[in-house]
Amino acid sequence: MKKRIIMCIIASVMVCGSFASCGKSVGTDSTPKTETTTASATEEVTEEAPESTEAETTAAASESKAADSAVSEELIAEAAKVLNNLNSIDYICGGSSVEVDENTVYNVDNKYPYTKVTDTRFSSVEEVKKYVTDAVCGSLLEERYKVIYEGEPAMFADNEGSLWFLQGARGCGFAFNSDPVISDVTDDSFTIKVTFDDLGADSTMIVKAVKEDGLWKASSFKVNDNPENRR
Repeated sequence: MKKRIIMCIIASVMVCGSFASCGKSVGTDSTPKTETTTASATEEVTEEAPESTEAETTAAASESKAADSAVSEELIAEAAKVLNNLNSIDYICGGSSVEVDENTVYNVDNKYPYTKVTDTRFSSVEEVKKYVTDAVCGSLLEERYKVIYEGEPAMFADNEGSLWFLQGARGCGFAFNSDPVISDVTDDSFTIKVTFDDLGADSTMIVKAVKEDGLWKASSFKVNDNPENRR
């Protein structure tokens, strides 16, 4: 009987020890697996986040650079138009670059010989005015080019259903010989710096361009140290 009791106790101890051993093994194995999985997920998120941010930053920078480039190209094109229009207006103001019939003359007060305009751009003083005011404005128009279509004497005059032009031989036009350099850009203005051949020497010209009625126009210029709007 004692022997049986001892054997039962031994068996019971062995079974309990076995259960205790199994419990410890499950707990030990389970905990590291959970930690490993969590750590792995965290590492993946940490590694991916910078890549995503970097990609977004690069994309944004590229878009910004493209936008800046597009604006610059557009402004350069607009600057070229402003300079070409200014050149054309200055030639007209100087009494040239308008097609006329030199054999048909209309004298005003016997001292201003106008010749009949055959240039297809213009058929009236009003059309000339629009051509000029679409290209220049501000002090440049008031101080230098308004005389093209009004004043005493104006460069153009209407008479007997025809348009007449007061030709001249005054120095005019700008032989630009450099690419325009643009600065001071705002939504409705910018500055152009350019050089031109001024009787064999290079002169620097600063042109102020403004947007008026949806058009870019020259509003003033300065050549070297001369007064504004004077050559």
